[in-house]
Amino acid sequence: MHLRAATAADLPFLTEMLLEACNWDGSPWYDEEKARGDDHAWRYLADWPRASDFGVIAELDGSPAGATWGRLLTADRPGYGYIADDVPELTLGVSAAFRRRGVARAVLTELIAQARAASYAQLSLSVDPDNPARGLYESLGFRKVGVVGTSDTMVLDL
Repeated sequence: MHLRAATAADLPFLTEMLLEACNWDGSPWYDEEKARGDDHAWRYLADWPRASDFGVIAELDGSPAGATWGRLLTADRPGYGYIADDVPELTLGVSAAFRRRGVARAVLTELIAQARAASYAQLSLSVDPDNPARGLYESLGFRKVGVVGTSDTMVLDL
């Protein structure tokens, strides 16, 4: 597996991974048109990359397999897992063909390292309680700090 930094050229793949995250249970709730038209969902990628954005792409067999990225969102335009203006919220997705191969753990571990290197104190995320990714987050130290709608907000202290 090859890990690399996400760049502006990765926006199409990051969009695919946003859809994987939104449609985690296999239900096609979002397609690209709906995601781009939903200001709340699209704020995770609008104007990618901003100066404070950071992310990781995993490649397997020369193909992009998964990605995670962190973005600072603001109280006036929060994300689903918003904590504070200085806490990046992460999004993570893995292509169906590459699941159960350690991609999510690899990209998330690298993103955590990047956040620490950038001197962030925390990372946050939003996850449905039934999403299997929740176990990964907990295994890496994320803890539940609240509920928004039907999803849990989780934080990792760095």
